[in-house]
Amino acid sequence: MFGRKEREEDPVSTLARCLVLLDDIRAYRRKDVEQVDRMFSKLKKTRFNEHYDSWVKIRPAAEKIVDMPTKVDGVPGMIRALAWVKVANRVALILLILFLALQIVPAWKRALGPHPFGGNGLLYSAITVAIVVVAMNAASLMDFRIRKRIIAYENSTQDEYAPARDKMKEGVNKMMKSLAKEAGRSGQNPDNYSIILYFNDYDHIKVINQWKPRSMGIFKKSYNHYQVVPKVQQ
Repeated sequence: MFGRKEREEDPVSTLARCLVLLDDIRAYRRKDVEQVDRMFSKLKKTRFNEHYDSWVKIRPAAEKIVDMPTKVDGVPGMIRALAWVKVANRVALILLILFLALQIVPAWKRALGPHPFGGNGLLYSAITVAIVVVAMNAASLMDFRIRKRIIAYENSTQDEYAPARDKMKEGVNKMMKSLAKEAGRSGQNPDNYSIILYFNDYDHIKVINQWKPRSMGIFKKSYNHYQVVPKVQQ
C-alpha cells in the first residue's frame, strides 16, 4: 500500500527559513536546536548544501545561546509557569467555544434542551471569558518579566555571548549572499524574496520596512522588526 508522498519544499524557501532561524537565535529567541537541525538537513541534497555544513560548525554556538535563559536566576521556573498558563488559556478557549456552541447550534439545543447546564450556560461562559482574559494578561506579564531578566543578563554577559552571536550573523550573511545570487539568477523581483528579521546589519540586504511590534496589539516593544529583501548585484 503506497502512502501519500510528502510535497517537497522549494530549496530557496528552505534557505530563507533557515536564515530566519539563525537571526532568531542571534536575537535570543528560544528555539529547539534539534528542529533547527532538521530544517537545515533539508539543504543537504540541494544546491545550498554548503549552508548545512556551515550549520554543523556553528551549531555549538547556537546551543550556547539557546541554553542561555536556563542560566538566568529564576527564569527556568518562570518559563515552566508560563507554559502552564498558556495551556490553561487554550483549555479555557476550547471550553468557551464549547459552551457557546452548545447554546447556539440548533442540533445541540434540541438534544440538550433549551437550558443546558441547568440554565447557567451564560454564567459559565462569562467565567470562562474571565479566565481567558486573566490568562492572556498573565502570560503577557510573565513573558515581559522573563524578557526583562534575560535582557539584564544579556547586558552583563555581552562579552561572553558575543562570539556565538557573531557566528549566527556570519551564517546569515552567507545565506543572504546565496539568496541574492538566486534572486539575480532567476530574474524575479527581489520583493518576492522578502523576509522579516530582528537585525538590519547584514550584508546583501535592502530594508524596505521597519516597525516596532506591539504587545497585545497596544504596547510597543523595545526592538524593531525589519522587512528586508536581498540586494541583487547589478
